[in-house]
Amino acid sequence: MLRSMTLRHRTSVLTRASLLAACVALGACSDRSSPYHIGIVLDEDGMRGARQASERVNINGGINGHLIVLVNAAGAGSTKARVALETAERVASDPTILAVVGHTNSSASLAASQVYNARHLVQIAPTSSSPLYTNAGPYSFRLVGSDVHQGVFLATQVLERSPRPRTAVLFVNDDYGRPLRGVLVARLHAAGLDPVYDSPYSDISDNAEVVTAMARTHPDMLIWIGRAYDYGPIKRKIDRALPQLVVLASDGFSGGDAANDTLHFFDGISYVRLVDVGRVDSSWTQMRAKYAREKWGVPTDQAVLSYDAVMLLAEAIRHAGPNREAIRDWLSHVGRDAPAFEGMSGTIAFPSGGDRRPQYFINTLGGAVPKTTIAGMK
Repeated sequence: MLRSMTLRHRTSVLTRASLLAACVALGACSDRSSPYHIGIVLDEDGMRGARQASERVNINGGINGHLIVLVNAAGAGSTKARVALETAERVASDPTILAVVGHTNSSASLAASQVYNARHLVQIAPTSSSPLYTNAGPYSFRLVGSDVHQGVFLATQVLERSPRPRTAVLFVNDDYGRPLRGVLVARLHAAGLDPVYDSPYSDISDNAEVVTAMARTHPDMLIWIGRAYDYGPIKRKIDRALPQLVVLASDGFSGGDAANDTLHFFDGISYVRLVDVGRVDSSWTQMRAKYAREKWGVPTDQAVLSYDAVMLLAEAIRHAGPNREAIRDWLSHVGRDAPAFEGMSGTIAFPSGGDRRPQYFINTLGGAVPKTTIAGMK
């Protein structure tokens, strides 16, 4: 009980103003119109998108007169299984929470999925792409495709170049990097192109010898499977050693460091995005305007997909009612024998299990505005 109360208090601080405004404007708050609770296990980036979605739902009357309350849990950014399990236990043990959006990364989402499936609580992971998540359980959904598909997509970007480049691969040594690298390298090998350098990393900032070793193989292209904040410390070393190197990064590069690179530190780097930033959509326009007003920079993939996760759950609760089992049943039919859901990130469908149909775009950094090329959708 104490844990649940602590969790609820944290949320009320975050949402009290917006809930009060909605209640006053709509007359929606009464004893018979108790709010619906959605658990949120995201970092601030994802939380911004989730908040904007809940505000939009509430200002439009909520869900059949019931407002949404986001129950924000601690430990959102951790990749440690222990932290993810403890957080999931706190969230799942609160019977008023109807579903959860999170976690922020694949490692945490995989660990937490054990708890959510055991407690029959729907989990929508906005950006977790590990192939293992496909089999996490019937209550686990996600808004991105498995990295089995992204690995093929990255390999295709390499193989379509003429002449084929001498390719190096650096990948983060975790549940995200290892399987994505595995699919990529296997696909390249099958096409007769083995990487000239292939190495994991964990703490790249103290690993200058990785750059030296890679430079000895004289690659033309680097496939970086990891985060922008890990690439930053070695970027200048790579630029000096291999000034003509073409860098293509996975979707892990996406985030505030890349999207809001006002100093143009990462200019010239291309990376995979999971949403089309050029999409014409009123929700996109509103989110960009909100970010501009708050001086938050540019919306990231996680912000957009977290927004869509809350909106999708609101639709599920609206149709299925405030019941964990019914919510799961409704989501399992989206895009199968029920219409797909149109989100800010595009069409959301779960044609088999809880995996969304994958979509990928190439974003190239440089100049005042990043350039996005629709490079493929599988």
